Amino acid sequence: MRSVLLLFWEWFEMSSGASSKLRGIGITLSFIGPILILYAIFFIVPLGGSLLYSFTDWDGLQNSFNWVGFRNYADLLLHSGEFRDSFLFTLQFSALNIVLVNVFGVLLALLVDSKLKSKYALRVVFFSPNVISLIVVGFLWKFVFSSVFYELGTKLGWNFLTYSFLGNPDHILYPIAGVSLWSSVGLAMVIYLAGLQGIPGELKEAMHVDGAGSWTRFWKMTLPLLMPAIVSNVFLTTTNSFKVFDLILALTGGGPANSSQSLAINIYREAFTANSYGSGTARSIVFCLFIVIVMLIQFRVLRNKEVSA
Repeated sequence: MRSVLLLFWEWFEMSSGASSKLRGIGITLSFIGPILILYAIFFIVPLGGSLLYSFTDWDGLQNSFNWVGFRNYADLLLHSGEFRDSFLFTLQFSALNIVLVNVFGVLLALLVDSKLKSKYALRVVFFSPNVISLIVVGFLWKFVFSSVFYELGTKLGWNFLTYSFLGNPDHILYPIAGVSLWSSVGLAMVIYLAGLQGIPGELKEAMHVDGAGSWTRFWKMTLPLLMPAIVSNVFLTTTNSFKVFDLILALTGGGPANSSQSLAINIYREAFTANSYGSGTARSIVFCLFIVIVMLIQFRVLRNKEVSA
């Protein structure tokens, strides 16, 4: 009789454990289920549709289209010089923007983390451009480059201000990168400032007592401890740089002579201006794959540096 009761008790405990696990799974699904459904509706389904359309010649207007296989991909990789130029410009802009934003972000964070009496006001001043829409930023700086600088240069006799900053295809990258830096460095500064304030004061005092100078403290203590903030900022600036669209659209429109046309603008014009939706989606798929590869490489390299630091 005792053995029967023991067997019954073991079966009851196993059943209770299984039911509690099922109940836990049900509760988890009730929380993440709606998010997964929305994610599928607004991301997975459109991505799958874009992938299918990339193998067609659909113009985005007609109800009918023809399957063309990999022709769109072959054309953009082998015959589209405009796509290659846009790809090269995006790479150049991204590399320059990532370096500028992170270097100046660290410098500004060190400045506003110092003992300056005006450091709180400076934080507001440096961060405020980040809250302005990039479309507004683009039109604002377009007016500054084309009118304000020219008038100042004419009246003050400063000829360098009368230079056509947005009219030279060979140098168009630099004013765009400068405007992007002005607009986005505030957020990088805030992230680096949070990292600086997370460094223990005892460690700073120990380095100071050991006689380490400012430069030594920065390289041996501050920079290694900022690696988590550096990883976050590099990821943010990389994604924002590669997908840059509205800033360039407002500032230069992709000109002059398509010299500042980013990949996002190239995809937009191919799909919605040239009414070649199939080719446009093929370009977007290639663009997406490239970003994924870059982010994976970045994650691997920076994560290793973060761990070693």
